[in-house]
Amino acid sequence: MRTLIENGILVTPTQRLEGGWLLVDGPRIESLGTGPAPAADRRIDARGHTIAPGFIDLHAQGFRGYDLWDPSDERFLKATRQMAATGTTACQASVDPTAYVCRTMRPRIGRSDGGARILGLYFESPFISPKRPGAIPVDRVRPPSPALAKEILDLARDIVSMITLAPEQPGAMAILPQLLAAQGPRRPVVLAIGHTSADYAQAMAAIDAGAIHCTHLFNCMAPFLHRDPGPVGALLTRPEATVELVTDGIHLHPAAVRVAVACKGVARTCVVTDCVSGNAHPVVGGVPRRADGTIAGSILSMDRAVANVRQFAGVSLAEAVEMATLAPARVIGWDREKGTLAPGKDADLVIFDEQVNVKLTMIGGDVVYEA
Repeated sequence: MRTLIENGILVTPTQRLEGGWLLVDGPRIESLGTGPAPAADRRIDARGHTIAPGFIDLHAQGFRGYDLWDPSDERFLKATRQMAATGTTACQASVDPTAYVCRTMRPRIGRSDGGARILGLYFESPFISPKRPGAIPVDRVRPPSPALAKEILDLARDIVSMITLAPEQPGAMAILPQLLAAQGPRRPVVLAIGHTSADYAQAMAAIDAGAIHCTHLFNCMAPFLHRDPGPVGALLTRPEATVELVTDGIHLHPAAVRVAVACKGVARTCVVTDCVSGNAHPVVGGVPRRADGTIAGSILSMDRAVANVRQFAGVSLAEAVEMATLAPARVIGWDREKGTLAPGKDADLVIFDEQVNVKLTMIGGDVVYEA
């Protein structure tokens, strides 16, 4: 079936086309443009609204009462379908690297069933600093070793796409090449510096060795100081490094978001939610918190993340969209299929109003949500 979406503002996001149309044939985009629209079997009027690529959340754990690793497919799909209703068409699932979780998640990789597709698994533990675990239980933090790395990589062969590493931990730099050599769903595993007390030199050495992404910049890492820039200084000043920002206005002050985007540029900044089910800890002050006040993820959605980064960083709508689409797609190697509106790309897209309120979400050519 050929579906025509017309009369909208196309944000590809590398260009903006007023009064644009987009033709979907099956699971992919066939063509797009302005002026007279081609024939189609079905038409969707996007008048007054923006048509953009579907949002890609690199850091999601659960959503609105449901965990992505829940053994129940019904509850898993409730999470991914509600994510789709907020414009997320694909995500990485941040989960524990256990045999049970890997068995549960393996058949879910790449599925839609009306919800956001899981593109790969994101292991935030165990190779992090016990001094900066955030809300990760300390018993999940383990010393880096080749044997443990092999065990985890064997469990998650071809489904793990990203692993967090604190480079200052004894043994961390020794296993870094081993982790980078592992193949993920689309490209070699991405190593992200995070949950770390590393100093500037240690972070720079890790970037030199290939750890060129960052788990939620600023959060759970040694702070930037003018005489001790730490991992934040390394990540902000190395042009090849990409960063994640949790743009709920609570994890980061808006000025910190503005600084990060100014340093990294739109192409190397990814807005993420770090969203959780919200079941494990009470929501206090807009975020889930442990009893000691530690932030334990977020209840942010990608539509709000895009709207917020637009406001916080003072960027255009197209630039905000790029940080939620093309930038994350490039990080995990999906930019040939996703992240832009172009002929031959997956028909993953979202239609929203000026306030980034989602009106329609399409995944693989199927309308999975309509307001």
